[in-house]
Amino acid sequence: MQGLIECLSAFIASIGFSFIFRIHHNLRFAIISSLGGTLGWFVYLNTGALHNEIMSYFIAMVVVSLYAEIAARIYKAPATIFLIIGCFPLVPGKGIYQTMLYCTQGKNILFLDSFIHTIAISASLALAIMIVSTIFKVIKKLSVSKR
Repeated sequence: MQGLIECLSAFIASIGFSFIFRIHHNLRFAIISSLGGTLGWFVYLNTGALHNEIMSYFIAMVVVSLYAEIAARIYKAPATIFLIIGCFPLVPGKGIYQTMLYCTQGKNILFLDSFIHTIAISASLALAIMIVSTIFKVIKKLSVSKR
């Protein structure tokens, strides 16, 4: 039940974030991109059995990136519309907050630990986006060259 509530919260948060980026003018895109955020959070929750938080974030972001690229092809829109909103629930906001809190409190050991962990999560998210985006660009280039 808690996972369902978290996924619903991810959807609502993504919808709210779409208002910030003014995607709500096309409500269909806002809902579709928010479903990507919900899907990403669902995958993150279900890959927790890996006992590796960074790998869970990576796999979830790969799924969100695939979803964004496929939705972009289906709806003939830029993938970034779906990707930015879809990755919102996966952004390590708590880690960023704790890192800055430990920095301002002068807790150097906790600061470094939190900083490295947050950077690792952020790097895994960026790597997942880069890998999926590159694969789709290569596929597009190969399909254009065959014509």
